[in-house]
Amino acid sequence: MRPITSLLVPIFLQKGSKKWRFSQLLERVRPLIDDSVLLVELETLAEEGWLLKDSKGRYALNLLGRSFIAEVQTKYEEAYVQLEPLGLKVSLGDFRKLKLLPGEKVEVEIFAIYPEQVLGKVLRKIAPSHRTFVGIVEEGRNGRLYVTPQQPPLSIDFQLPKDTPASLIGQKVAVRFLSWGLKYPIAEVVQVLGQPGQHHTEIHAIMHEFELPEGFSEEALAEASSLEEGIPPQEEEGRHDFRGVPTFTIDPEDAKDFDDAISFRVLSEGLFEVGIHIADVSYYVRPGTALDKEAYARGTSVYLVDRTVPMLPERLSAHLCSLKPHEDRLAFSVVFQMDAHARIRSVWMGRTIIHSQYRFSYEEAQKVLETGRGPFAEELKILNLLAKQLHHLRMKEGGIRFETEEIKFRLDEAMRPVELYVKERKDAHKLIEELMLLANRQVALFLSQQRGVPTVYRVHDMPKPDKLKALQIFLEGFGYDIDIRSARALTRSLNQLIEEIEGKPEAHIIQAVAIRSMPKALYTPTNIGHYGLGFTHYTHFTSPIRRYPDLVVHRILGALLEGKPSPYPDVGRLEEICRYSSQREKIAEQAERASVRYKQLEYLRQMQGREMEGIIVGIESWGIYVELIESRAEGLVPLRSLPPDVYETDPYHHVLKGRYTKQRYRLGDQVKVRVVGIDFDRRLVDLELVEE
Repeated sequence: MRPITSLLVPIFLQKGSKKWRFSQLLERVRPLIDDSVLLVELETLAEEGWLLKDSKGRYALNLLGRSFIAEVQTKYEEAYVQLEPLGLKVSLGDFRKLKLLPGEKVEVEIFAIYPEQVLGKVLRKIAPSHRTFVGIVEEGRNGRLYVTPQQPPLSIDFQLPKDTPASLIGQKVAVRFLSWGLKYPIAEVVQVLGQPGQHHTEIHAIMHEFELPEGFSEEALAEASSLEEGIPPQEEEGRHDFRGVPTFTIDPEDAKDFDDAISFRVLSEGLFEVGIHIADVSYYVRPGTALDKEAYARGTSVYLVDRTVPMLPERLSAHLCSLKPHEDRLAFSVVFQMDAHARIRSVWMGRTIIHSQYRFSYEEAQKVLETGRGPFAEELKILNLLAKQLHHLRMKEGGIRFETEEIKFRLDEAMRPVELYVKERKDAHKLIEELMLLANRQVALFLSQQRGVPTVYRVHDMPKPDKLKALQIFLEGFGYDIDIRSARALTRSLNQLIEEIEGKPEAHIIQAVAIRSMPKALYTPTNIGHYGLGFTHYTHFTSPIRRYPDLVVHRILGALLEGKPSPYPDVGRLEEICRYSSQREKIAEQAERASVRYKQLEYLRQMQGREMEGIIVGIESWGIYVELIESRAEGLVPLRSLPPDVYETDPYHHVLKGRYTKQRYRLGDQVKVRVVGIDFDRRLVDLELVEE
């Protein structure tokens, strides 16, 4: 889906199937989109058949009677499907009455369009759901065993076959749908996960919930094991040899794979050579192979609290494509010549052979930067100065200084969390980040100049006007403001805001709300730039071990540099890869958050009944969401636990106010709360306010 399309579709839906004049639409999208860009997008959507244009130049959605095939999703009792490429939700009705389950493939026809709602009906069922559902085995009044799916939550019981052993009662299991009975779906147990609340039980439950694979296919493993050890002579002849250049890696202490390395040397006339070397995964993983199919299906590596679910088998990710110290490795490199102000004088890209002399952890590299002593001390010092210059230039060009928090745990031998902390980003982290951004940007610039060659971009759109207005109103409550008159003004005012709130109690919640106001970055062959970074061209090139789009970019870039045609000439195929990769990235993020959430709940279990400081981070009609400052875990203060009153929220859900007592609860307010209950199955924390 094109980012501008995602902005326009909700606007059209505000009037249902009614028509919009061009001037009305332009008023809604300004200042984010100008009239020429809007006109091109509207005409494109009309040519594609998604819009109708009448003789007066008015536009309306053209969806009635359209049929398409999609996968069923559910929320509460509602079944719905997504209409691609509009990203439009089409409601089907109660999944229980329709006898539909998440993951089922159906053909749907749109029969009604109302403001904010599109309705569809199922024409036919194409394929049953192959998803697994996780829950606890219970015994019903009739003596039959059943499971109520907890993850994902589904308000229906799955009956188990009569021969299911009673010993499973109380166990957490994964089940798969078999057929519909008279009233309930019948499902079989495909895996017994174990006793609820145990570490391995809950982590495997998360893997089933998000359909994360536990192993690789035999074909993929066989291909991986057959790959040649060492560097073939023909590769030595055709690659640039960097083995004599000072080279090292900087990665997390617990990293199992090292997919990027940095080389550095001083040139004459005050210039420096900085090489960003990325493991050449495309040499080993060829299109159409079992390894390629497995990598595409996974889309990305997933990092849970206790394990990695890799995109590629260990022989590749931790061995052949891992840039280990003191070993020759095949790489794909972007090498810059730059001056002391980080101004680029020349760029070279190509396949290389490298030899990393040292493996730094971030902590070790940071110590060298701070003390000026240790391996590669002079190289790190200069690289750090260059990285700071790159950061300064990026901010000057329009980048936003958002800082996200990463929660980490220290686990004991039984995998229980004994400490929770927020990972601090220091100069060593920022050094690597700036160099990776530089390489990704340069590759995107080069690929954009190849006429007629579609490629993969990593884009980030401007926030939608309604989101910006909500953010502006939210900030007014704290005495801050942002300028939303133009993209440049917004960037400048957001950076000023981040500087202004640094070190203040409200800083965390303001950054979090601002980030949530932004759209998600995604992959697409249509380049609209990366708003958050301030780049007109950006892609993902630096992690082909763990991201499939990076592997695609390597293949396209490699072919062009060698004078060969692109292996992806069809933009339609690239759109499909981009859409699927963006979906897999979203699933990976949800799984990672679920595993962190589970450990946060375990950590909180030790503190049940204690008073803790928190910040209000969400307000809904059913209660107040509070983030606990110490653990960063989020819990709910139910409306029923507040002092008796009639509570009302403002239109943007920034304030909850009692009609009679005038008691106000506002986003960002600091409150004292007590943990009164933890529901591991639904991953919820019940809190109560402590009156002061």
